[in-house]
Amino acid sequence: MKDEHDIGLKRLSIRKNEDFFYNIVENSHEGIVIINDKFRFMYVNRKVSQILGYPKDELIGQDFRKFLDKENRGIVENFYLLRQRGKEAPEAYKIKIVRKDGEKRDVEVRATVIRDCEGKPKTIGHLLDITEHKRLEGKLSALNIHGQKLNMAENIKEIYKLTLDIMEKTLGFRYASILMVKGKNLQVEAYRGYITPTLILPLDGERGVTVKAAKTGKPIIISDIRKEKSYVIGKPGMLSELAVPIKIGKEVLGVLNVETDRINAFNQDDLKLLEILASHVAIAILNLRRKNELREISEKLANLMKCSTKIMHIRNMHTRLKTIAEAIRKFGWRRVVISLRDENLEITDQVTSGLTEDEVKLLWERRAPGHVWRERLGPKFEKFRIGEFYYLPWRDPWVREHVHGVPPDVPLEKATTYWGVPSKLSPEEMVDWHPQDMIYAPLRTPEGKIVGILSMDDPVDGRRPTKEKLAPLELFLHQAAITIENAKLINDLKTARKQLETYAKELELKVKERTRQLEESHKKLLKAQRLAVIGELAGMIGHDLRNPLTSISGAVYYLKKKLSSQLNDELGEMIELIEKNIAYSNKIINDLLDYSREVVLEPSLTTPSKLIKESLSMVKIPENIQVLNLTENRPKMQVDVGKIKRVFSNIIKNAVDAMPEGGKLIIKSLKTNDNVKFTFTDTGIGMSKETLSKLWTPLFTTKPKGMGFGLPICKRFVEAHEGSITVKSTPNKGTTFTVTLPIKLKKGGEKIWVKNPESSLLTTTKT
Repeated sequence: MKDEHDIGLKRLSIRKNEDFFYNIVENSHEGIVIINDKFRFMYVNRKVSQILGYPKDELIGQDFRKFLDKENRGIVENFYLLRQRGKEAPEAYKIKIVRKDGEKRDVEVRATVIRDCEGKPKTIGHLLDITEHKRLEGKLSALNIHGQKLNMAENIKEIYKLTLDIMEKTLGFRYASILMVKGKNLQVEAYRGYITPTLILPLDGERGVTVKAAKTGKPIIISDIRKEKSYVIGKPGMLSELAVPIKIGKEVLGVLNVETDRINAFNQDDLKLLEILASHVAIAILNLRRKNELREISEKLANLMKCSTKIMHIRNMHTRLKTIAEAIRKFGWRRVVISLRDENLEITDQVTSGLTEDEVKLLWERRAPGHVWRERLGPKFEKFRIGEFYYLPWRDPWVREHVHGVPPDVPLEKATTYWGVPSKLSPEEMVDWHPQDMIYAPLRTPEGKIVGILSMDDPVDGRRPTKEKLAPLELFLHQAAITIENAKLINDLKTARKQLETYAKELELKVKERTRQLEESHKKLLKAQRLAVIGELAGMIGHDLRNPLTSISGAVYYLKKKLSSQLNDELGEMIELIEKNIAYSNKIINDLLDYSREVVLEPSLTTPSKLIKESLSMVKIPENIQVLNLTENRPKMQVDVGKIKRVFSNIIKNAVDAMPEGGKLIIKSLKTNDNVKFTFTDTGIGMSKETLSKLWTPLFTTKPKGMGFGLPICKRFVEAHEGSITVKSTPNKGTTFTVTLPIKLKKGGEKIWVKNPESSLLTTTKT
């Protein structure tokens, strides 16, 4: 009895195990088949039934070859027979099958042969439906091709049309729209499949899935829009929605939006494809912007040269100042005023351009006394300087209180003022400029004497000024100052006619000296402008280089997907090499962009030793180099940690590169008054005088790889902290870099770095 009981338990255990393994095979996400030596199905699981579209009982006993596409039958039968005979055949291959409904699908097959207890061969096959995967590969490839077409678009309407073509014909989205950010609203600019898609949505509101995507900068998939409260009806009958933002960095330009009349219609593949398209669209729009900006810069520079030549030939002071004012208007300002001032900065005369007679009278009535202008040009307003200009934004509470007399407890939206002449800009024309914003600059002679004030209003583009926008206008400041000063000299000559013989030679020399100073100032400012344009071009080149890199990156992604099952070590190494070079190219682009954009500091507290420790962790130190870190843990200092770490890691990396045979690097810190001095001394190969003279020059490098922006960027970062960086070097003995930083930042920003371009040629620089 006991033996029978044990046998029963064993049979029950075997049955449970059989049921367990049967459930695993039956519910597998792959199709599993068993085929006998007569080409017929002995077993198919549920997934095979789904792939072929037949019930399981209709498949059992059928010849598997009847379900193959005609083009694949011969090769699959050959592989099958080779395995039956014990010969080598590919373990995995791709074929096309024909479903019951006639649809052809791509399937990846892996097959093995086993023998049953009677020694007969049985083929076990694993089937994976890769139809959708192949379609995705095709769409990715098509997106890269269309991305090139987008980058060649001549205008924004062409970008919209090409994008909708891709969304409809390549990605298969029947109902598609492009919404762009226009001021404070998001509005439809182009569409497909809709009858009346005219739609404007406020960005500060809660309506619209696209508004959510624009505000968060993240894509949104809505599986059932009937459950989404924020959904705005664009076309009746829609049930699913996918919205992907079009972004440049953190700036959201607009949204790509697609809808369908099916529930849960969009998946992560759709999201990825639309994100790639949105990236191509953003790059195309940025390229278009850059082209237009470059065209505008070229036109303005040409106009600058013409105006400068014209101004030099005008003798009458008022006519000359009027010409200067009109030239400034052509740089994007609707109204310009040049006021002449005496030694107390009281107004004596004014020249205007773009103002009506009534506005000129009102401006004179509301003129500010001299002591007000002395204060506005004093240290309290230094934080509002952009080069030689002062920009006072209305949104700043301090400006509203101390310039316009608005009490500090009055909120921005309720504050009003009657200063100056009312703006002619409509709210729709203003982007980030406010009618009460002020922009002005003193007209200084070469000796520093203020003889007038230039003020501008109502920018044509409705935007607040930038240093790039104002830099060319600094030439006119000096020309206007010299014009006024020369006019005063002429008036003085007229009143002192009796002393003409005595002072004629002296005055003539003075006029010549002033003219020489004007010409020198003119040359320096033109040189500064050229460097500004070089910086702008560097930024544009950097952005342009992202286009082919985006395509290359997409192509690599496509190759990795397509060749994933066939990837060997050699192909893997080649793809890895491409990815490394893409990363290196991106580094070059980042250096270009870092060099071309303004440095803005984000200060935080740290210590000298912590800065050096974190900087050392960013550099791989060879075993044959000894690093001696003698930095102190005090004092606590306020710096932009990220930028200073980049400076220090760059210096450390250069020191390591200078010691290929090994050596020692000594790093010290020393508190001196209100500064901390860091020294980096290596025992490397050193530098020649010629190399030292070009060390801070952009694009100069002694290395086989690199663009030569490392040290110039470091110099800008240090100078933005109001610090200094110097270097001493002896060939074959070593080099010492010294970086001096203030313990506490006073301003936390960068001055107009093109103001003194010749300083980039010095080996020692202090701010």
